[in-house]
Amino acid sequence: MKNLLSKATLLVLTFTGTVFSAEAQKTPAKNNGVRMETRPGSIIYCPVPDRNTPYTPTYVAPPQEYLQKLSPNARPQADRSKFIVEYIDFPQEAKAAFQRAVDIWQSVIISDVPIKIRANWTILGDGILGSAYTTAIYRDFPGANKALTWYPVALAEKMAHKNLNGDDPDIIASFNANFDWSYQTVSVRGKEDLTSTVLHEIGHGLGFVSSFRAINNQTQGLWGYGFGPYIFDHYIENKTAQQIINQKLFENPSSALMDQYTSNALFFNSPSTTRNNNNTPAKLYAPYPYVTGSSISHLDEQTYKAGDKDALMTPQGAPGELTLNPGPIVLNMFKDMGWRGSSIIHTPFNDTEDMTKSFVFSIQVMSDTTYLPESIKMFYAINDNIKTKPVQASLTRIPNTDTYTFSLPASATERTISYYFQGSDLAGRTMLTPAEAPGKADSTFFYRFKVGADTTRPVVVYNNNISSMFSTETITKLPTLKGSDNIGIDTVYVEYSINGAVQKPFGLKRSNGDGILISDYDGNFEFPAGLLKGGEKITYRIVVKDKAKAKNTTYSPITGTYEFKVIQIQAPVAIYQTDFSNLQSTDFFTKGFSITTPASFKDPSMNSDHPYKDGSEEDVDVDPFTNTYFTLLKPVTLRADTAKIYFDEVVLVEPGETNAKFYNSDGSVNRQFYDYVIVEGSSDGGKTWKAFQAGWDSNDKPVWLSAWNSIVDQDNNSKAVGSPALFQKRQIDMLKAGYFKAGDKVLIRFKLHADAGAYGWGWTVDNLNIQGPAPGTSGGNQVLGLEEEVKTEVKLSPNPNETGEFRIEAKFVKPAGKVTLSVSTLTGKMLGTSTFEGIGTEFTQIVNLSNQAGGTYFIHLQVGDERIVKKAIFLR
Repeated sequence: MKNLLSKATLLVLTFTGTVFSAEAQKTPAKNNGVRMETRPGSIIYCPVPDRNTPYTPTYVAPPQEYLQKLSPNARPQADRSKFIVEYIDFPQEAKAAFQRAVDIWQSVIISDVPIKIRANWTILGDGILGSAYTTAIYRDFPGANKALTWYPVALAEKMAHKNLNGDDPDIIASFNANFDWSYQTVSVRGKEDLTSTVLHEIGHGLGFVSSFRAINNQTQGLWGYGFGPYIFDHYIENKTAQQIINQKLFENPSSALMDQYTSNALFFNSPSTTRNNNNTPAKLYAPYPYVTGSSISHLDEQTYKAGDKDALMTPQGAPGELTLNPGPIVLNMFKDMGWRGSSIIHTPFNDTEDMTKSFVFSIQVMSDTTYLPESIKMFYAINDNIKTKPVQASLTRIPNTDTYTFSLPASATERTISYYFQGSDLAGRTMLTPAEAPGKADSTFFYRFKVGADTTRPVVVYNNNISSMFSTETITKLPTLKGSDNIGIDTVYVEYSINGAVQKPFGLKRSNGDGILISDYDGNFEFPAGLLKGGEKITYRIVVKDKAKAKNTTYSPITGTYEFKVIQIQAPVAIYQTDFSNLQSTDFFTKGFSITTPASFKDPSMNSDHPYKDGSEEDVDVDPFTNTYFTLLKPVTLRADTAKIYFDEVVLVEPGETNAKFYNSDGSVNRQFYDYVIVEGSSDGGKTWKAFQAGWDSNDKPVWLSAWNSIVDQDNNSKAVGSPALFQKRQIDMLKAGYFKAGDKVLIRFKLHADAGAYGWGWTVDNLNIQGPAPGTSGGNQVLGLEEEVKTEVKLSPNPNETGEFRIEAKFVKPAGKVTLSVSTLTGKMLGTSTFEGIGTEFTQIVNLSNQAGGTYFIHLQVGDERIVKKAIFLR
C-alpha cells in the first residue's frame, strides 16, 4: 500500500528464481512456437507512518465515474469491471473502507474477467501497516501487446479475456489489525486512512510495479526475470528519451543502470500518459541514494505532492493526506500497458500425428474501443519461412459476431504450419497475436505446429533429488518436475524400490493450467506408518510419456536411479556439546555439509561445501530441495530455563539487499534476502520444521560483509575465503519464536539456503553447545563432549588410567530391568556390546580395554529410552 506519511516509504519485494523461457530454455518448447509462461508475482510492503511530520489535511476526490454511481439522480450505470473480495477476519468498519477502495477501482478499470482479491485482517509486525501483491505474472499469452514481457495476472486475464489462474486470487492484501486506522471519508488526525491505503496497494497489484532493482551492495542495477521485463519497464526513459531496458545503451546488469536508477531523472513515457500530461512524460521516483523497494515503482514525490490529483502512487505522504483517486497519470499509464485496448484471442494448436483432419483457425476480436473489421488478417506458411514468404488467409467473419475463421484442408504430407494474426483499431493501434509477430530475424514471435509422426521425447527438468527422510515420516514430497512436449504429456509416474524390493508405481499430477509453456508435476511418496524402521535405501526414477503413438518416453535420471536413505532418530538428550574433534559419525545426518578442517583453520568443524553450490530452485518458499543442511539425530528435550544454542560461525553467503528484513508480513521469506543460513527445529519427528529465529547472511556482521565484498568476480560470486579471524559467536533461544515449549523433544538442523544467483565460500560452525553452560560462565569453558539426558547416576573410574580396566557404576531411580553396555572408538566403530537382564537399581561392570591401543573411547550405557555416554581415556 501507500503509506500517506512524510518519510515512510513502500517496500516493493520482488521474487527471484529460475524461470524457464523460450529464450533461456531452447529445448522445452519443441515446436518453437510462442507459448504462455507464468511465475510468482511481487510483494508490496507498507511501513508505519512518521508521526514527526506536521498534520496537514489534504483531499483528492474520487473519480467522476465513482461519484456518479453514488448520486441519487444519476442514471444507473454498470461497473466497468468486477472485483470479488474474500474478506478474512475483517471488522465491518474496515471492510466498508476496503470495499470503498475496491469500488473506486471498479468504476475506472475495464475487464470482463473478475479480479479476485483476498483481504486478510491480521496481526503483522510492529513496523508494518500492510502488504499486497499480485500472486502471479504471465507472458506470451494470446492478447499480450509485448513479447517476452511479464504482466500481472489481473492485467493478463483482462487482455486474454480468460481466467488464467482458476480459483486462486489475483491479488492478496494483508493489513495490520493492531494499527490505528481511519475508516471515514475525511482526514482524521493521528490515524491512517484505510481507503487511501488500500487504493494504493491495489494499484501495485494491477501493474504499477517495475522489475528494476539494485544488486551488489547497490553498485549495479538489474531488471527483468527470465530474460524479460515487466510491462511497466518498457516505458521508462531518462531525460534524453533513452529507453532504460535498451541493452544496446545500458548493459543488464551494470553500474550504468545504477546511475540511471539514482539520477532523479527517470520518466514514464507512454503515448496516452505524455499526450494527456501537457506532452510531458510522468516523472518517476529515482532518488540518490537508491531506496530499496521504493525507487522506480512510484511517481516522484516532489513533483506530485500531497493534494495533487496524481499523488496516490508516490512513495511518501504526509499525515492528513486523503487521496481517493488513482489520478489521470496512473489511468493513462494503465491504458497503454493494456488496461484499455483491443486483443485478438486465439488458442494455439499443438503438434499432432493426425494427418486426416483439417484445421479450423478461429479468433475472436475483443475491443474496448472500435476496431476495423477489414484490418483483421491471418498470415501463414507451410514448410516455409513465414517472415519472408507469408501467405494471407481468407478469413471468414461469422455474422453478427467478432469471430473469424479459416479452414486449412487435411494433407497426406507431413508439414509444419506457421501463422499469426493482425489487425488495427480506429485510433491506428496495431493488434498482433502473438505479440510483435512475426518477430525480427533473431526472434520467433509466431505460432507453429507440426503435423506428422512424432518421435521426439518429452523434455524434463528435475534438478533436485531427495537425499533423506526420517523413519517417523509417512509422506515425503518430491521436488516439482517440469515437463514439456510438442504433442502433450500423457502420463508421469514414479517407479521405486525399498532395499531392492520393487513397489507399486504412483503418478504425479499436473499442478498448473492449460496453455503454459512448461507444465509442473507434483506428488508424494506415501508410506504406511511403521513400515520404515530406519536404514532402508529407497531408489526411484521418474517416467514421462507423451501422447504420441510411439509413447515417446523420457526417464529422470536418464540412466540409473535417484536414491535416498531412511534415517532413524536416536534417543533424546538434555545437553549436546561438541567441538567436532571427537564426534560420533552417527550423531548427524548431513547433506552438503561435512566435518573437515578448512585451509588456515586449526581444528575440525562442521562445514558446507567451500564454495557452496549455487541454487537451482524456482520457488524458494515451497521447494526445499536445493537447501543443504546438517541435522542432529538426537532430539533435545527443551528446558524452561536454558533452552539456548551457542556456537561459533563464519558466514560468507550471498548478502541480500541492504536493510532487507528476513520475513514478509505474511511470514514468508523475503525474496530480497537471497542466500541465508538458519537453524530450525522439529517436534514431530522431522515432518515439519520451524525456525528458532530469522535467518541471516553476510550482512549480519560487518566483518563478514567486508570479506564477501573483498573479491567479487564478474558473475557477482564472492571469491573470499573464510579464516579463523572471521569467527563470530551466535546464541539462539529455542523458545523465543513460540513454536516450541519446555519439555518438547526437538530435532535441530542447521540449513544453508542458496537461491539461483551469486554464491561464495559458505558456512562453518564450531563449538556447538546445546543447553550446556553458557560460554564464559562457570563450566562454560570446559572441553566439549557429550552429555546425555541423565536420570541415572553413573561413575567411571579410574579415569584416566594406565591399565585399561575401567569400573562403571550406575544407580537407577527404579529397577532398570535390561541394561545394554557397549564400547566404541572416537570414529564410531563399535568394539563390543553386552546386554544384562534382571538389573535392579544398581549396576556395576568392569570394561577391559587393555587389548586396545591407548587413546579415548566412548562407553555407552542404554537403559530403556535413556542413553548415557562416558568418555574413557586409556593412557597406554
